[in-house]
Amino acid sequence: MRPEILTRIQALLQQEDLESIRQELRTAIDEFRTLTSEEVRKQKELWAASEKDADATFDYIPSEEEAAFEALVIAFKEREKLWRKEVAETQRANLEKKQAMLERLRQTIQEEENIGAAFAVFNQVREEWEKVGDVPGDQFKAVHDIYYRLRDEFFYNINIYKELKEHDLKVNQKKKTDLLALAKRLEALELLSEREKQARLLQKQWLDVGPSPRESYQEMSDAFFGLIRPVFESVKAHYDEVRASFQVHADAKNGLIEKLREAVAEEVEASHEAWQAATAKVISLQNEWKAIGFAGKEHNETLWGTFRELADVFFQKKQLFYDGQKSVSKDNKAQKVALLEKAEALSTSTDWKTAVPEMMSLQKAWKEVGPSAPSEEQRLWRRFRKVQDAFFKARKAEFADRDASEKANLAEKKGVLTEITSFQISGDRKADLDALRDFSSRWNGIGFVPRKSLDGLMEKYRTTMDAHYDSLSAQRSERALETYKQRVDNLVSSDRNQVRREQTILREKMDRLHSRVTKTEENLERFTGKGAEAIREQYEKSMNADKVEMDEIRTKLTLLRQATQQNEASKSEKT
Repeated sequence: MRPEILTRIQALLQQEDLESIRQELRTAIDEFRTLTSEEVRKQKELWAASEKDADATFDYIPSEEEAAFEALVIAFKEREKLWRKEVAETQRANLEKKQAMLERLRQTIQEEENIGAAFAVFNQVREEWEKVGDVPGDQFKAVHDIYYRLRDEFFYNINIYKELKEHDLKVNQKKKTDLLALAKRLEALELLSEREKQARLLQKQWLDVGPSPRESYQEMSDAFFGLIRPVFESVKAHYDEVRASFQVHADAKNGLIEKLREAVAEEVEASHEAWQAATAKVISLQNEWKAIGFAGKEHNETLWGTFRELADVFFQKKQLFYDGQKSVSKDNKAQKVALLEKAEALSTSTDWKTAVPEMMSLQKAWKEVGPSAPSEEQRLWRRFRKVQDAFFKARKAEFADRDASEKANLAEKKGVLTEITSFQISGDRKADLDALRDFSSRWNGIGFVPRKSLDGLMEKYRTTMDAHYDSLSAQRSERALETYKQRVDNLVSSDRNQVRREQTILREKMDRLHSRVTKTEENLERFTGKGAEAIREQYEKSMNADKVEMDEIRTKLTLLRQATQQNEASKSEKT
């Protein structure tokens, strides 16, 4: 497209008459620059999406046509500069000619007594006046006002009416009467632009009409211009109002820019629904922008550039989320398929002591894995739920006769809960922590309780224990690790396979977290433009949380390894 425009510019510049091609040339230049701006934007988008160093800066690569274009623009400006200079010189020369004519006409009116000679001078001046071209714009009105005044003064002061036929005066009066009638119809025109056009045309025709009878001249002139002048005043008021609306529109657009800036900086929840809601909000702001009128040539493009850049940052942020979701969803699906296969392999086992904790562990692992693609999530969950239901249904059938035992366990746990509730902090932190660990050990050592009582009982237990730990100012990680130590003891004392499964689950989770941290660090490098600071803070916060969780997993793996080694050493001593 740009080569064709370049060819058109070259062809236009070969023409001699610059005035006839100026407008077309400027249009072609604007089209070329618009396409060049689009090329800059495309290169910048490709650069932003590419891999690069943190301190890299964008460098635009111009095409060969652009150098030729700039040379042609310079050539055009030079020709236009010379043309303007010639036009200005010609207009100044024309001004001097017309001023000389006005002086000659003025002297004729004031000094010439011979009507024939005066009339000859007048006709000569009028013919020459029409032949002389334009004068400088700032002098046009003053020069022509003097000319028309002197022309009318000539006819009146030199008593030309003696030589004119009464018929000519009446003809001019009739023409002015007709123009006055047309001026009265201006108010009926609905469009202001049409009223202005017609008013200017009537004014020119009025000034071109020759003299009319003296007795009605001033009255008709006052009546005519009394109808024309309000039209011009309305036009001026309209454009003043339009210019005032530019500021109103600029203020409204600045308000939308601030709203969009807040939307870009807002931390969006990592879910499809949250991003859909945020996108609807941004699109609503875009629609509001379109509804606002023009803000003036001086500010409109700058405001639009800022608004569009913020919108681009938002949609980059959104795209980054969905790019990450595709990868995460694929990884989550693979993990859930693996968990499903383990559950299916375990579903036929009747070694309840080993199988139940392992099945429960699979349930917990399933919950910890994030969602996969919507089309896969429900299908996988139904299969997993079916396996779980079949497993626990078989277990329930086999353990139906243990209701009495579960009720006894319930009573025993309620007793422990009563002790925990009545426990008072002594002030000896180590002794108090040992007491709380003992409560936990006793609680975990009690067998199953009826399912309908489990949730309420566990909630009371957790709430009461958390209150005691809070009194001791124990950290969240300290509590979690204390609880995990008890789990480690149960795993090591039951079956080495369960220890291996636990280690596998922890290492897989560690790998997922490490992959996510690495990807987040890479993504942070992409946000370097305006409005990206909020996005960086959001991802840094998420990355730091993942690193804390990775440290906890390392500690858990260490506890498992140490407990396993101690257990093996203990067995060796016994043998």
